[in-house]
Amino acid sequence: MPRQIVVRISWTHSSPTEMASFEHGVAAAISNNAETFPAPSVSSSDLDEAANRVEMAYANRMNGPLAKTELDDADTTLDMLLHNEADYVNSVARGNRSIIQLAAFIPTSDTNTTPVVPQTPNAAKITGTAAALTIETAKVNGADSYCWLIFLDSPGAASVGANYIKLPAAPVIVIPNGHLRETLHNVIPAGTNISLQVLAQNTAGKSGFSPLVSFTVGG
Repeated sequence: MPRQIVVRISWTHSSPTEMASFEHGVAAAISNNAETFPAPSVSSSDLDEAANRVEMAYANRMNGPLAKTELDDADTTLDMLLHNEADYVNSVARGNRSIIQLAAFIPTSDTNTTPVVPQTPNAAKITGTAAALTIETAKVNGADSYCWLIFLDSPGAASVGANYIKLPAAPVIVIPNGHLRETLHNVIPAGTNISLQVLAQNTAGKSGFSPLVSFTVGG
């Protein structure tokens, strides 16, 4: 049986700046099509203001713990407003794909598809310093999120099952439901030798871990 088409929540694993750009697009589309969207849950000006806040917070993210908290708060607010606006667009569209696209949202499919376990990601990249260490991987088709393991000093061997990850005894930082790109601020001291790997995951299961990549954190 076909399922109703609604707004796909496509932005939750985007970077803050990508989500801000997406929200600017939604704000402009709803403003330009006021006859179709006469009473949005969130005004276009409020959407733009929230997106601008994220962009400013992202630019200032390296200015200490308070700046990191501001980015987290701005990102959370942006996500909430987009969910609210998506609910409004769904109420107007009532399953009409074209109306959802008119608001610059992405519609879901009207057919049920069975997800498959994602492919194993390629080796990740590490850049930056102790103040802002950035880890990133290329997008894997079908992945909903990414699990990152950052081994401190000596790497261990993690094992993966359909719904679990068994960690080794080695000291490790885990980001269980991460994005394609993550930044750690003042988490790992300068001079630390780390090893990094990542897997892709969705409702069907988890991929294997990518090859280990080693890196010495600079000051």
